[in-house]
Amino acid sequence: MHNILLELNPTSCYHAKQKIDAYARRETDRLDRVCKRLAEEGAREARLHAMMSKGYGNDDVSVSVEKMDNGYKVVMSGQDIYFVEFGTGIYAGEYAGDASNVSVGIMPADYSDTHAQQYSKKGYWFYDNVFYRGTPAEMPMYYAGKRMREIMPKVIKEIYG
Repeated sequence: MHNILLELNPTSCYHAKQKIDAYARRETDRLDRVCKRLAEEGAREARLHAMMSKGYGNDDVSVSVEKMDNGYKVVMSGQDIYFVEFGTGIYAGEYAGDASNVSVGIMPADYSDTHAQQYSKKGYWFYDNVFYRGTPAEMPMYYAGKRMREIMPKVIKEIYG
């Protein structure tokens, strides 16, 4: 807690106002440092999870921190950001083989194309005998938010400590 001694005269009021303004600037600076640090940590976490999807053809994703009027934001950009965050919904692991040499199951009813088939043991999908593995959801922005919430108390203690 801070105390400001104030006498009822113009000079004392002026000095009290200067102390209050200095305190407000210090607090604004501290809050800015907290927000920037959290955004940087969130971006680092998002980059880590975005890199996990690079082997699936999602190579144009970038993560950055941008300053706003009232803080910072973590931005993920690129053509494949939705595939990286949410996946394609048709993914089941590793497969090494030829689509023409596997036993196939029937695609679910909501896939109406008769040429589409599923490799029933592993969950791999083929379309006109072309292998399709899909993309798992890596959820970089989800993990960025989770990381920022986890480290917030630590960052606040470091900066305000």
